[in-house]
Amino acid sequence: MSIESFGKSHGLDISELITARKISSDNIRKIVDAVTSGDFPPFGNDLDLVVFGSLARGECTAKSDADWTILSDGQINPRFETISLEVKEEIKKTGLEDPGTSGMFGNISYSSDLIRYIGGDDDTNHNLSRRLLLLLESERIPIDQSEDSSGTAYSRVILAILDRYLKDDSAFFSDHGKEDSVPRLLLNDVVRFWRTMCVDFAFKQVEQKGKKWALRNIKLRMSRKATYLKGVLMCAAFYKRPTTQPEMRARLMGIVSTKSLDFIVEELQNNNINNELIARLLVTYNDFIKMLNNEDLRDAIERIPMADVYTHPAFLAARDNANHFQDALTEIFFKQETPLRNFTFKYALF
Repeated sequence: MSIESFGKSHGLDISELITARKISSDNIRKIVDAVTSGDFPPFGNDLDLVVFGSLARGECTAKSDADWTILSDGQINPRFETISLEVKEEIKKTGLEDPGTSGMFGNISYSSDLIRYIGGDDDTNHNLSRRLLLLLESERIPIDQSEDSSGTAYSRVILAILDRYLKDDSAFFSDHGKEDSVPRLLLNDVVRFWRTMCVDFAFKQVEQKGKKWALRNIKLRMSRKATYLKGVLMCAAFYKRPTTQPEMRARLMGIVSTKSLDFIVEELQNNNINNELIARLLVTYNDFIKMLNNEDLRDAIERIPMADVYTHPAFLAARDNANHFQDALTEIFFKQETPLRNFTFKYALF
């Protein structure tokens, strides 16, 4: 069920979320128009333009970044760098905020790294993040429509990543005593990604000397946590539901293409979670988006010195809202007697 349908049927005011979806669609259209007007070689079937973050989640506000990558599923070619630079220049013309300076977005991502390096020293934080974000909050931008029977670069890479998670999962090596089909390797990487985001938050606190700490803190508590929530529920969807690998791969592909909040609402309902708790998640998230879309309030929170955050009313109000979001999650995953609670104790903690 979409958040629009759930909100309407339960009389919720989630107008900020609905507006953010429209802004996101408009911004994607701007990117399509800008990039297709560029004078550079065609993408072909081995490249795709992919967006992440608020653009992909449908949560754009007035100052949202345009987080993007050129996803390559072919041999390295010098033309890729040319295309990447041209795309960067064209997207700048849309007026959207540039990606962050970390280097994770705004460049080329190669499928070989994303697929091959799951775990180990070569699976850098950037590689892990790109891979999990492809599964949890990404959208292909339809620049070049040329396709063959193998699909697009975007679809092929995601299928290959899912295949690695499923085929390398020792839980699927035998059906002996099998009660469910939880993709444990995928779940472990989802948890690792969430913890990496939390540790990275602490690292940036030192690296950036506390700058933008308050805004990053609220985003970690809300949008980053919602991305993690989608990943956990993606794996929980197979708890006590024995599933073949081909069936699971197809189901996971459908989840990848579903926006986070829509999937969260749908899966929580599938687990018989109290609608009041689901409503609380949406309303608090709506208030979070409302804060981001208020430029004066957002700027005020962004500028709070780290030493002053716990006495600043704007931060305290945003933190209080995030605490209500967390309280609903605690009720959902730990207190309600549902299969989701049992999944959490069995798989998500130990």
